[in-house]
Amino acid sequence: MSLSDMYKKTVLDHNRNPRHYGRPAHYTHMAEGLNAICGDQVLVFLTVEGDRIDSIHFDGESCAISTASASLMCDFLTGKSVDEAKEHFQQFCQLMDKDNPATEIPALGPVNAMAGVKKFPTRIKSATLCWHAMNAALEGREFATTEK
Repeated sequence: MSLSDMYKKTVLDHNRNPRHYGRPAHYTHMAEGLNAICGDQVLVFLTVEGDRIDSIHFDGESCAISTASASLMCDFLTGKSVDEAKEHFQQFCQLMDKDNPATEIPALGPVNAMAGVKKFPTRIKSATLCWHAMNAALEGREFATTEK
């Protein structure tokens, strides 16, 4: 399967059937992410036990790319340590950099499917928004944006 086909299939699946969607009853960390240009808004909720992410959920109003990225991120980061999550945040931002020709970073596993969004540079911020919100929550900030 080509990267383009994998991207399309993954985005469609995770948008139609998002995993970890909805506000949980209990959480230890939360941050809102906003992409004012396109109107995407995502809330990321984490439950951190010790140094591990016990659970991660998202809610909000966003496009298919943003929803799919959040769903993949939640699947991928559940059970990871806080340090691993922060490292994966940096790796994902590197992968999604429009000037980076890489189509995969092995440590990101299934999340690499989102690299297909680089064909649409104006949509990169939609894919990275949830990751910025997750990182902000882990840093104790309540808000994140993809605007500079």
